[in-house]
Amino acid sequence: MIRRDLRWPIGVLFLLALQTVVLSPACAQIVDPKIVEAAKKEGGEIEAYITLRTDTAQMIWKMFEARYPFLKVKPYKADSDKMMARLMTEYRAKKYLVDVLNFGGAFHTQALIEQGVAGAYVSPESKNFGPAFKDKNGLWTTLYYNPMTIVYNTKMVPANERPQDWADLVHPRYKGKMAMEHEQVTWYAGILKRFGQEKGKQYLQALSKQDFRLESSGRGNALLAAGEFAVYVGRGHVAEMFKKKGAPVEWIKNPDPLVIQPATVQIAKRAPHPNSAKLLIDFMLSDAVAELLAREQRLPGRSAVSALDPAFKEINADKIFPLSMEEVQANYKTHLDEFRNYFGK
Repeated sequence: MIRRDLRWPIGVLFLLALQTVVLSPACAQIVDPKIVEAAKKEGGEIEAYITLRTDTAQMIWKMFEARYPFLKVKPYKADSDKMMARLMTEYRAKKYLVDVLNFGGAFHTQALIEQGVAGAYVSPESKNFGPAFKDKNGLWTTLYYNPMTIVYNTKMVPANERPQDWADLVHPRYKGKMAMEHEQVTWYAGILKRFGQEKGKQYLQALSKQDFRLESSGRGNALLAAGEFAVYVGRGHVAEMFKKKGAPVEWIKNPDPLVIQPATVQIAKRAPHPNSAKLLIDFMLSDAVAELLAREQRLPGRSAVSALDPAFKEINADKIFPLSMEEVQANYKTHLDEFRNYFGK
């Protein structure tokens, strides 16, 4: 029995509690012993290219290494574009170093498949993920997702004038008072698919006349909360974080369409430690990690996560707009050019 020491940092106590949950029989994963034995012979290190936030990733690695003490995760953390460039350089030089891939966005996920970097692995944990959150052939699974939606400042927008859906944003009252996450190609593709090319472009043309300012994903919600503008097209889960801190923000849970940005997990096609990689992917898709992500104010792709924030439970996952990785990747350049023509760079 672990003796509590009130002098220990809260983070350490939290990590110990998580490890207890992970290692308890009630949360035990079904693991193929043959894969475990094969992993023991692969050298003990797993190379993972990740976009996960560093502190969250470190908790996951410690939990994983507590379960598999013969393995250690060696992460490389960067944004998706930088990791893609590094991977392409490595693969052109026939240097196959990476085992597990965690990228943000449909474009990069599909590009990794088409470039022959990502392979297929159907994790036994994938049965806990709905069709919108996984590839049936195991080419990717959604670790967590970002809902692209309408966020507004409750102090700047009167209760009777608050937007409820995308069509509301073309109202003259919002002109010059809105911002949007820059180069939001996935959202753009979702609007076009939902409304069709003709009506979709008519809507986007009208929206472009509203004098949007473009902001990075990290700044947009902060500036909205500070009153720099009244409405923001951006990430709902980040808005909820600001709301929890007392900021005057609210967001629409189920706009039509609700387009998401997935952060996926994939196995490298030429993984030098394939069995170790499978163990790490299984663990990243486990209930224990999903619960941790939920506590970190993320929206896990896994179903039935008990720790999910009540606000996130309002999202109807069955109504998330189905936008395939192939569609986003195939039309990426065209949609990016069109987005820039409408809203700028």
